[in-house]
Amino acid sequence: MATWSPARMRADLEGRPFPATHSKKCARRAETLGGVNGEWFEPPDARPGAVLLYVHGGSFLAGSSRTHGEVIARFALATRMRTFAPNYRLAPEHPYPAGAQDVLAVYRAVIASGVSPGRVAVAGESAGGNLVVKLLLDLRDRGEGAPAASVAISGWFDLTASQPSMKEHERFDYGTRSMLVEQAKLAAGALAVSDPTLSLVDADLSRIGPLLIQAGTAEMLWDENRLLYERARAAGADVELDALAEMPHAATLLADFAPEGAAAVERAARFVVARL
Repeated sequence: MATWSPARMRADLEGRPFPATHSKKCARRAETLGGVNGEWFEPPDARPGAVLLYVHGGSFLAGSSRTHGEVIARFALATRMRTFAPNYRLAPEHPYPAGAQDVLAVYRAVIASGVSPGRVAVAGESAGGNLVVKLLLDLRDRGEGAPAASVAISGWFDLTASQPSMKEHERFDYGTRSMLVEQAKLAAGALAVSDPTLSLVDADLSRIGPLLIQAGTAEMLWDENRLLYERARAAGADVELDALAEMPHAATLLADFAPEGAAAVERAARFVVARL
């Protein structure tokens, strides 16, 4: 997997999406919001006027609303919210912060359509977890209304790969540290991987939230998720940590096979709905 190129990642993910079990329960339609194409997942009993944005993972290099359709549908059904999944621009063709700019554009388009920030939530896993927190920071810095709740699942928050769990947990997780080091360089482009606008563990995390961080205690990214939580809490942010005991990276993607992943989706949904 150390040589898993962006082209191979995309081909593998697009060629073998998860079985469409939950996504069949949602009405799906393509739309462009804020100049970014994506897909709506609409549960049959959707809450009026409420929107969830789901930001997929894939190391900033791969992934789409198709590859992540099952987890997106799970969140739509669990929250009973119309859910939009943006197909943001991917590196290396479009390095950071292109994806972050696209997520901000989509959020602004939802608000411009007449949906109150208090009726919007955002969730995402891995690289998408990074983009969720980056959205909160961008909205704060621009003085724009934040979503009612956000969920970052196994966020990739330290692209320097310097946290102890990156190596210590490699035997428990999928992927390798060397693979992530190479992918981080592609994602960053001309930006240093240590730049705090990308490696968010070193960002100013004050005045963000409500934010739920979910991460597996056995995953390589565990330490950076725990560290971001601790630093955000120390900065006075409204943040909670849901430690998924002995689970690997992005356990919610494994919800069809692991009850712990399905339970994590339900807890995240309760966190969101309680704050709408």
